[in-house]
Amino acid sequence: MAASIRYSERLGIISDEQLAAAAARLGLGSFLRAAPVSSGLFGQNLFLTTSEGEFVLRGAPHWVKRPNDPDWRREDRWQFAKEAFFVRQLHEHTAVPVPWPYVRDEASDIFGWPYAVMPRMPGTCFDARAIVAAVPPKDRRGVAAAMGSMLAEMQRLTSPFPGDFDVDTIELCADEGGGTQQVIRETRRFAASAAANGAITASDLRWIEDAEQRALAAGDRPASYVHCDYKLNNVTVSREGNAWRVSGLFDFHEARFGDGALDLVRQSCSYLDTDPDLARVFVEAHRRAGGVESGALVMPLHVLNDRLKIWEHFTRPGARAPWARGTFREWAELYVRALLALT
Repeated sequence: MAASIRYSERLGIISDEQLAAAAARLGLGSFLRAAPVSSGLFGQNLFLTTSEGEFVLRGAPHWVKRPNDPDWRREDRWQFAKEAFFVRQLHEHTAVPVPWPYVRDEASDIFGWPYAVMPRMPGTCFDARAIVAAVPPKDRRGVAAAMGSMLAEMQRLTSPFPGDFDVDTIELCADEGGGTQQVIRETRRFAASAAANGAITASDLRWIEDAEQRALAAGDRPASYVHCDYKLNNVTVSREGNAWRVSGLFDFHEARFGDGALDLVRQSCSYLDTDPDLARVFVEAHRRAGGVESGALVMPLHVLNDRLKIWEHFTRPGARAPWARGTFREWAELYVRALLALT
């Protein structure tokens, strides 16, 4: 008898018959088996094996929040259309190993929502702490260098304007007021949410506003691809002889065009937390490969933007993390200083 499995809280219970129907519709051969994906914050993915190979099925697309609307609302078109666009652009214009072809079914008759299927990328996916236990120091340096070089390759994809996919038109649209203004709007949104939870002080806000003004003084920088969540969790890596390389990049739902230096922040901060010398290896490899210059005036804003996303999440009522007991500035300023020194 065919199985029905709860693959994640997000995806719910899915039967083998449903997966077989999806494989048949997309011309992926005969369904053989499927398995849950243990990693991933949102639980949108499952591994799918057919007679044609190994794939990832991605379902239950994100809801969206429109400007001036307090509620998240269902919009099935936005996420996968956006992801397909950026995967195609990276595939056609760079040497970044992306899951191509990225095939979508916009109908909801099989699962109750549209879905996308893409090749499963080769190599191993680590998180920042697991790699310390699994990989010796010399090889971790090789991975960090590969991450930096791949970031520079991603930034070869450029745009005449900074922008993202509009949630109404489902098309790439320029950022109102420019890329720096968009980063400021996002930063302020997370700061306001954290302030509502009592996790941002007036002094914190003045510090953030000072970083915003210095970034505005620098003017907008050329627009390149920005992943917005570039870190070990969202790549696979492979060793070939004595060298490491990034063998797969995935999770494109935050992708956009803007200042590519933003993508230096998340992985650098992760290394500063777990293996500090590798932050320098990562940044220097990015620089040697011709990556986007960091920009001393704008980098503090990028760091605060990234760190506020972490801070807001871990300072929510009833769930404040032990490391978040002080002020935002006390925690985030160490990262700002470190990134300025590295870049």
